[in-house]
Amino acid sequence: MNRRKSIKNLLLGIGGYPFIANAHQLASPVSLGDKGQDIDWEDFAKNNYNISSDFVNLEGGYFGVQPNVVLSAYKSNIDKVNQYSSAYMRREFYQRDYVNIKNTLAEFSGVSREELLITRNATEALNILIQGLAFKKGDEVILQHHDYPSMIDTFKMLEARQGIKLKFLKVPLVPKNQEELLELYRGAITKKTRCILVTHLTHLTGQILPVKQIGEMAKSQGIDVIVDAAHSFAQLDMKLPDLGADFVGVNLHKWFGNPLGAGLMYVKKDRIKDLKPLFGDVKRADDDIDKLGHYGTPATPIVMTIPSAARFNQELSLSAKENRLRFLKTYWAEQAKEIDRVTVTTPLDDTQSCAIASFKISGMEANDVVDQLYEKHQVFTVIRKLHEDKVVRVTPNLYNTTRDLDQLLEGIYSLTKS
Repeated sequence: MNRRKSIKNLLLGIGGYPFIANAHQLASPVSLGDKGQDIDWEDFAKNNYNISSDFVNLEGGYFGVQPNVVLSAYKSNIDKVNQYSSAYMRREFYQRDYVNIKNTLAEFSGVSREELLITRNATEALNILIQGLAFKKGDEVILQHHDYPSMIDTFKMLEARQGIKLKFLKVPLVPKNQEELLELYRGAITKKTRCILVTHLTHLTGQILPVKQIGEMAKSQGIDVIVDAAHSFAQLDMKLPDLGADFVGVNLHKWFGNPLGAGLMYVKKDRIKDLKPLFGDVKRADDDIDKLGHYGTPATPIVMTIPSAARFNQELSLSAKENRLRFLKTYWAEQAKEIDRVTVTTPLDDTQSCAIASFKISGMEANDVVDQLYEKHQVFTVIRKLHEDKVVRVTPNLYNTTRDLDQLLEGIYSLTKS
């Protein structure tokens, strides 16, 4: 405690904790959306999550820790499938439960059940979309260097196989505003542009892109937009139609809080016929989205758990969740950027980031920062490789408290003085 106070006092002396007097007040309680309730976030974390106390986990971007109620449902679902075996699968799961699960996702997402396909992850969903579009030689695709590597690789594969042309944008890490980004995409369009891949919330730095505006601009010129919403789904208070795109890929194991092994694909109903299956299927109608999902027996207990994860998010409310996550990001990042040698590489205003942010320390390799934060300060973060740089990504989740972030800040400050 004396060490923590001494470091905090040093930070106060350099302006490193610009709003520390209000921080814990803001953290507890917080308004629970329009439900007229308040949340004590420390009690919320304690009551809803069971995480290790051996270290501070600030790497919630890889996959989400399941809330206790979701984990309990998952374990029960494993037991049920193991106990009732194929009798359950053949007589109940496909006949009844799977339909109800898709109805739950449709309500949560704001689209119809006929527009959704449950996949194994966002990478699979986006592969089905990218490889399902009918590209021809010479078609141009606009993307950026900070899109997800697997999606870039998929387009590079099509470039080699089909002769499409890839145009990479250099998107600034900290733009003035989102209009700057919109104009960047607008300026890249030519008569040959066939498709734009847009990552709604980048996994590298947490930057939010103006997908709806990009989508409206592109669709007015007959250009398809594929949105990678792996990180924005259930991190931001939104529905799928808010993205303004006909094709969207989503992860359910990140901010939605489902067990590992489930993703979601959205295709606007009248565009399903325009996609060719990645997996063999000749029996379904051209406008049946299930024609795109003939990939064998699913990990059934994982899929069965989706309604529990949806219920957790709905009872909390996405607005309260987004506000809390953004508060946690702002709490540490606004203070870290005041520390000598530290550069925050994420735009911090509300429209351009939420839970995720990244930073670097001049004179230190990002790998060393990550290693020393963990080994010396018991704070777990992760390195992210940008196109021309390396940064440290910090991703708190609902199980984190401001004390966790104080520990991160102490570690960062200590490293800048070493």
